[in-house]
Amino acid sequence: MSGANGEMGDDRGDRVVITGTGALSALGQTSQDLWNGLIANRAGIRTVERLVASGISVTTGGEVDAVPHDQVDRDYEIANRAIDDALNSAKRDAANCGFIWSTGLDTFQANSHGFVHRSAGRCFSSLASRFLEPKRMIAAACASGTQAVGEAFRLIKSGRIDACVAGGSSVMLTPFYLIGFAGLQAVAPDNGTNGNHPSKICCPFDRRRKGFALADGAGALVLETLGAARERGATPLAELIGFGMSQDAFDLNRPCEDGSGAELCMRRALTDARLAPQEIDAVNAHATATYLGDLAEAAALRRLFGSDWRHIPVSGVKGAIGHAMAAAGALEAIVAANTCSTGIVPPTVNLNEPDEGCELDHVIGEPRNANAQRVLSVSFGMGGQNAALILQRVSA
Repeated sequence: MSGANGEMGDDRGDRVVITGTGALSALGQTSQDLWNGLIANRAGIRTVERLVASGISVTTGGEVDAVPHDQVDRDYEIANRAIDDALNSAKRDAANCGFIWSTGLDTFQANSHGFVHRSAGRCFSSLASRFLEPKRMIAAACASGTQAVGEAFRLIKSGRIDACVAGGSSVMLTPFYLIGFAGLQAVAPDNGTNGNHPSKICCPFDRRRKGFALADGAGALVLETLGAARERGATPLAELIGFGMSQDAFDLNRPCEDGSGAELCMRRALTDARLAPQEIDAVNAHATATYLGDLAEAAALRRLFGSDWRHIPVSGVKGAIGHAMAAAGALEAIVAANTCSTGIVPPTVNLNEPDEGCELDHVIGEPRNANAQRVLSVSFGMGGQNAALILQRVSA
């Protein structure tokens, strides 16, 4: 496939590839667990017993089982495990990599030591200590993970560094945040339209959707130049070719209703990659299952692709793992990279009946072998912070 300028990807600067990934999510402890669960159309969201015991009204979410919930440094450990897995799979040393990361919001949790408050900045500092400069902490709400990967992409492409670890992590599945997001009417209630089926509570683009399921998680990616990867004998998973951002400045909680801010960041990513919209093979959607968010995103994608929107498959992961906030975009970039590598687009878990206004070429019920080589992966955060990445299968 050729780009808008007749060439594959971008010939400016070094080509940037992904050589390692690590993921902790409600579907398991590895990137492979995440991918396998999505391909199987399986949801990891469930009732969390410690939340039931707390007496709050929302008790469903995407739990990470790999790290005990009462561990004092749980925020650090969840992130560090994903980072270690990414470095190990890439066969890279942290001391030779930059570090662009989002630790999201502060962590508030209760355990045997009492009430624990750990700042996001403290967690970032602990994680960053073993890495090479530059080290940057990204704070862009739900778009943070995507923006971290995009910033790392730009640093490498500019020639400033040869390799970087990028991504994000969040520990959000606590009464403190669940009560807050319930007050914003952003999370799906336990007694929603799906009755006693906690795994079905988050249903993006579906007519039954009532909001997202909050989740813990971490996603880490190792990015480096294609030349460095080949010199080391590493096998790239996918290539990054475009990055775009925008800011709605519309409302703290609601997206711009016509999706214009989301559309702008996607068009900027396409410009960066020197592609026309029709050269995208699949979309990894933000797809939070909020009423207005899904409508705005669908409208933006239809405008972006014009009449071709009916033939470009769209899927999202939050029905399976919940919304892990700062980690969400990084986890989704990992999924997008797997789609580039395999050509397979996973289904949107829990999407059965697309709502009016959410019309897209949805992947429903089972994965689609679309031979997808280029994937647009998007994140649209609270406060109107938007980011988009374009990944493609690695060519010669």
